[in-house]
Amino acid sequence: MFKNKTVHFSARKKGVLASIIASCLFAMLPLYVQFQPSLSELNASEAGHWLTGQRVLWSSVIMLLGLAILGRISALWEQLKQWRLWPSFFLSACLIAPQFWIFVWAPLQGEILSVALGYFALPLTLVAVGYFVYGEQLTRAQWLACMIAASGVIYAYVIADGISWIVLVIALGYPLYFMNRRRFSIASDIVFTLDNLFILPMALLAMVYLHPFHEWPHIELWSWAYFLGLGLIGTLPMLLFLFASQKLPLSLFGLLTYIEPTLVFCLGLILGERIELIQWPIYGAIMLALLLIAIDRDKRNR
Repeated sequence: MFKNKTVHFSARKKGVLASIIASCLFAMLPLYVQFQPSLSELNASEAGHWLTGQRVLWSSVIMLLGLAILGRISALWEQLKQWRLWPSFFLSACLIAPQFWIFVWAPLQGEILSVALGYFALPLTLVAVGYFVYGEQLTRAQWLACMIAASGVIYAYVIADGISWIVLVIALGYPLYFMNRRRFSIASDIVFTLDNLFILPMALLAMVYLHPFHEWPHIELWSWAYFLGLGLIGTLPMLLFLFASQKLPLSLFGLLTYIEPTLVFCLGLILGERIELIQWPIYGAIMLALLLIAIDRDKRNR
């Protein structure tokens, strides 16, 4: 019995560490896309679509190479041979694709703070799913934190006469993805590869439409190096994120995701985005909720 508890605790610690590292790496992505190489025929919105396609392309290449080096291509092939699961794989890809796109596209439109607010709201929906769908229990401090954070989101809705669609896509899309993901006992590296492979045809079509294929050889070498870096930055944190989602209760996993929007929020301010005075209660409520969660975790770990 003692041994099982030790293993469980170790797995949870790994999940917490993976989630924290993933959040830090994810927060680098909005900054990275600010230094994108320019393609003269693309406007800011189209550049976001193009970069998302490049992220999917290079993530697919990186994952296939990684699986080949680790001798895990056979594990990927075993999943691909199960044709009956393809609709579920396609659904998973459709649920995660908008998240890939928004995290690259939105910063180029000056919407970093909307992305941050979406990720601030995400833990609320994850905690709600954990409680109502999976029967996970919350402490009093966690309940209080959720209510305070929820009040901030409601306030945002009231003052803005609605919440940005970016916030809704992030806050509602990820829980659906993780719920679908938990239906299958598939390793994180395999499922992430499957997601990218099923998105790849659509990504390639979009890129060819935006920038005809015959012009690709004229793209400078350093630009391709940049796109490869985008794939790396998008791949590693997502793998860690998926690993953490498997190792942690969904409620705890949701609460830990507050780290990422806090970093993205700070980045938005550094890059020149501004918050009106009337908007500060939104972020104040979220920050207070995060502080309560941190204090609660510290007390229970003593």
